[in-house]
Amino acid sequence: MNPKVIERIDKIRNDRLHGAGWLSRQAISTLNLAVIQSQAETVADFIDEIKIVAAELTEARPSMISIANYIHQLLQQVMLGAKNEKDLDSLRSLAQSKAIELTKLSEEATSKATEYGYGIIGDLDTVITCSYSSTVCEALKLAKQKGKEFQVLVAESKIKEKAYGEITAKQLKQHLIPVQVVPDKYILLHIFKADKALVGADSILSDGSLINGTPTHTLASAAKEQNIPFYTVCETAKFDTQGYIAEASEPEPGFDKTPSDLITGIITEKGIMKPSLVIAYVEQMARSSP
Repeated sequence: MNPKVIERIDKIRNDRLHGAGWLSRQAISTLNLAVIQSQAETVADFIDEIKIVAAELTEARPSMISIANYIHQLLQQVMLGAKNEKDLDSLRSLAQSKAIELTKLSEEATSKATEYGYGIIGDLDTVITCSYSSTVCEALKLAKQKGKEFQVLVAESKIKEKAYGEITAKQLKQHLIPVQVVPDKYILLHIFKADKALVGADSILSDGSLINGTPTHTLASAAKEQNIPFYTVCETAKFDTQGYIAEASEPEPGFDKTPSDLITGIITEKGIMKPSLVIAYVEQMARSSP
């Protein structure tokens, strides 16, 4: 495997700052780099090489299902193209164009989900969140730009020495959004101040449950106790349509699993979906997959 490609995969594997959406687009870019750097001399060798890189990318961050989904989609498009494109240079060009298309689709889906996300925020709301999600931050920034007045509570979300809530707070303060960081152990003491909870997502399983950064489950449970709506916002590319994540498996360190009965709604580029409808959507997407 090309050293530059290996380096990019390692960066994705070890990145503990960026969210799943950003890392998914980095994964697409890395597979595209493998296409560009490939030294294969035949279509068959080229496909084998790309499959190896795709497998490494898929396994790099198992809790971030959008990486696997986008890489699977790009690989399928390349393999389909190989049936029609017998010339290696033509296949390479096709793969690069498909990578650009998928990146654009991801950016557009995230933008649309952000618009729906800001729509749930009302004037004088107190929104509570946790971990770090660029989509959540963008939704809150957009709400501020639209003239809504609200404040944010964010759980410290401390994993080892890194406090992801502090990263969220820093970004929000840059846009003059009032924000308070709450120690994780005091979530239960602050939840009653909130009107709604809004978090990001690393993956949505077929049963509607959520994989996200710790302490999402604690926050969702506290919101349920206080009858506070709990929303997650993400693109549908984060739905586990291929069954990559076993329902009973434990998330990777720093992530936890929130059952669907704690989730009020999943905000996507298609609108707000009830968790109970995820299974039907996943089955539909699985049937339409190549």
